[in-house]
Amino acid sequence: MMLRAPGGRFCPARFGFRRHVAAYGLSILVLVTLEFLTVGNWWLFWPMLLWGVVLAIHYFIVGALDADDEWAADRVLDLQTSSYDFDHIGSIEKRISEGDPSVTPHTERSR
Repeated sequence: MMLRAPGGRFCPARFGFRRHVAAYGLSILVLVTLEFLTVGNWWLFWPMLLWGVVLAIHYFIVGALDADDEWAADRVLDLQTSSYDFDHIGSIEKRISEGDPSVTPHTERSR
């Protein structure tokens, strides 16, 4: 299963994320090329690692802010159709249709 950002995109466009990925990729490509040409001691590992962590955090933030009802519905459908536990899904759907308290949000349950 391939992880996708909300909206089905692998690389979301919000908050300049695509530019961030492009800048990271191009910069690392140039630095790695220079490293090979100059036979360095791989000093670029630490900037590459730190920038990669920042890029990952940026991705998580953009992905979280990009989630909407359409993404949630697509994700549910994806999980339902790719799941190997159809009996469990059927059980949940049956309990939902019957109004079973085990599938009722806690905010809607009577005390």
